[in-house]
Amino acid sequence: MDTALHKYTSIEDEPRQMSVDAGTPFDRGDIILRSADNVDFHFHKLLLSLASSFFSNMFSLPQPDSLDDDADRTKHGLPIIPVTEKSVVLRKLLSFCSPIYDTDVPTLENLDIVMSVLDAADKYDMKRVGIFIVRMITAPRFLEKEPMRVFAIACRYRSEAETLVAARYMLRFAVWEPAYVSELDFISGSDFQRLVKYHTNCGQAMTQLTRLWSTYPLPLLDCKFCRKKGVSRLSLKEYQDSVIEALRIRPSVESLLNPEWIDSMVKRAGSCIGCRERAPRTFAEYAKELAFPVMAIIMEIPLDIDFH
Repeated sequence: MDTALHKYTSIEDEPRQMSVDAGTPFDRGDIILRSADNVDFHFHKLLLSLASSFFSNMFSLPQPDSLDDDADRTKHGLPIIPVTEKSVVLRKLLSFCSPIYDTDVPTLENLDIVMSVLDAADKYDMKRVGIFIVRMITAPRFLEKEPMRVFAIACRYRSEAETLVAARYMLRFAVWEPAYVSELDFISGSDFQRLVKYHTNCGQAMTQLTRLWSTYPLPLLDCKFCRKKGVSRLSLKEYQDSVIEALRIRPSVESLLNPEWIDSMVKRAGSCIGCRERAPRTFAEYAKELAFPVMAIIMEIPLDIDFH
């Protein structure tokens, strides 16, 4: 059957496993998409056409007058379109093509699934689906676990808001700390260099806090007993400089909550065990206040990546 439909429903002449139906909600439609692991998804041509210019063009080709009952080409009288995606990916992708996904958002369990679905959306030219998925990747479950991957994915898809969110989150780390991730291969060296430059600029800008010490005075590192004993060895200037240095390396208030950093500062002040026990709580309270000026400084720093 040398027809356009035959061209996109033909399957290699080799033994195939018995296909199974995907089940609800993919049990109705006028077309069947068969996954690489032989799961059949019933779906609607209209919804596929609206979501994908790839399928829209496919369905606009001349169709045969009738379909035979060849199991490789039809099922229940419906044409079968074999695809290379596995059922776990196809299920997510088609869910995003459903008109209810705006209110019943499909779950993306991890960034591996995100990338698989995004690759499929790219392949089938589902631009709106791709945009929607990229907007989901700054969820805490992704960002807190793999911020570099989030940055690279958002940057690859030129999603400005999500790229900036990921870049700001990565200020919690020293510029050399995040490990290589494969998603970096899909962005340019220029994009990555601008991320490094952004991190450096934010760190250097932390010196602006020196004008705010009177408004946001640093918490005491020692108690009255320590000071009476005269054991304090850390001057106020050294204390302030150490805070600026910590924020220069990791320009985020989370730097001030690092237990190792807090302990080293208290030891430098020659404080007692009681002071060391109180310091983490004291710094946690102080960080909440300092977050406002720190974020105000960071918001003035441009990421300077071309998203057009």
